[in-house]
Amino acid sequence: MKCPICTISSGIELDMHSDGYADNLFECASCGAIWIVAFDETILLNKKVA
Repeated sequence: MKCPICTISSGIELDMHSDGYADNLFECASCGAIWIVAFDETILLNKKVA
């Protein structure tokens, strides 16, 4: 999987929270982008670029 913002494929992680996790919520360790993948579509939740 590649980041939709910086297109780097390394450092992609499931976004973990104290109350659990979502199996389709991903975060890029490089640029900080957060997105979900639902029904074969990527939905960007933020456009945070470091």
